[in-house]
Amino acid sequence: MKLLSQHITKRTDRDQFHSVSEMKKFKSQNYVRNSVKVVCICMLMTAFYGLTSCQKVISIDLNSASPQLVVEANVSDKPEPYFVKLSNTVNFSEITEVPAVTGATVEISDSSGNSETLLETGDGIYRSSTLKGTPGHKYTLTVKTGGHTYESVSRMPYPVGILNLEVKREADNGPGFGGSGDQSVRYVVNYEISDPVEYKNYYRFAVYYKNGIMMSRRVFDDQFHNGKIIADDFELHDTVNFNPGDTVMIELQSIDRGAYNFFRTLREGGGGLSFLSASPSNPISNISNNGLGYFNVCSVTDRMLIIPEK
Repeated sequence: MKLLSQHITKRTDRDQFHSVSEMKKFKSQNYVRNSVKVVCICMLMTAFYGLTSCQKVISIDLNSASPQLVVEANVSDKPEPYFVKLSNTVNFSEITEVPAVTGATVEISDSSGNSETLLETGDGIYRSSTLKGTPGHKYTLTVKTGGHTYESVSRMPYPVGILNLEVKREADNGPGFGGSGDQSVRYVVNYEISDPVEYKNYYRFAVYYKNGIMMSRRVFDDQFHNGKIIADDFELHDTVNFNPGDTVMIELQSIDRGAYNFFRTLREGGGGLSFLSASPSNPISNISNNGLGYFNVCSVTDRMLIIPEK
C-alpha cells in the first residue's frame, strides 16, 4: 500500500523550494492503491418464535508494494535558486518515516540550450545555482535514480499584467475560538486579475507567513473569463495564527496545465475522499514513468500585505 512520504512546506529566507503542504493531509487519506478487502456479512432471520443474526469479523488485507518516486520540483522567473525534492512512497505501516531519495542525478534544461545538473544538499533536496527561469521558455526535468529515468516538460507561462490585492478583516459568526458565545474574526483576500487574452491561463495563489511557511493556496483557470478581469476572494484559513500588523506575502503563480491538474486533483482528493473509498486515486502527475508529484514551472507576481486591525 502506497502513501506519499510526509512533507512540510517551508520557505526560509526565500531560499526554500515551493512544496505542497496539502500533500501531507492527502497522502494520509488517499494513497491506498492496493486491494483492501472488507467483508462484513450480516444475516437477519425472522421466524415465528425469535430473531437471530450472525456476523463475520472484518478482515483488512494491507499488502505492501514497491516504492514509487515522488517529485516536487519548482522553477520560476524569480531570481533565486530552484529546488527539487525527491522521496519515495511508503507502505501503510511505515508512514512515520520520510524516505528521502539520495544519490540521484537531477538535471534541468531549457529550450535555449542551457542545462544544469543540480547539487544535492541533503535529505533528498537538490539545488540549482546558475539556471534562470524565463517566461515563454520550455524546461525539461530529468531525474535518474535506481536504474530508472523520469522526465517532465513544461513551458513557463507569461505573468499577468495587473494584480490588485486587498486583505479585509470580517466577523465570523460561527463558534469563536475562545468558547461558546465568543465572536471570532476571519481575513479575506479580495483580488482582481487582468487575464491575458492570448492564452488559456491557469493560476495558483500561495500565501507565505512567518518563517516562509505556506498557509493557504488556491488553483483556478480563466474559463468563462478569458481576456477579462477576474475578480474573486478567498479566506486565509489559518486565521488563528494571524495578528493585526503581521505581514504576509501573496504570490500569484501563472502555471501550466500539467501543474494545474496536479494541484487541482490534489485538493479535490484531500477534500473529503476517504482512503477506503471505492476508487481511491493519486493526483494527476506530470512526471513520466509512473512517477508521482509535479514539475511546476511558473511566472510569479507577488505582493506584500499587512493584516488589518479592523
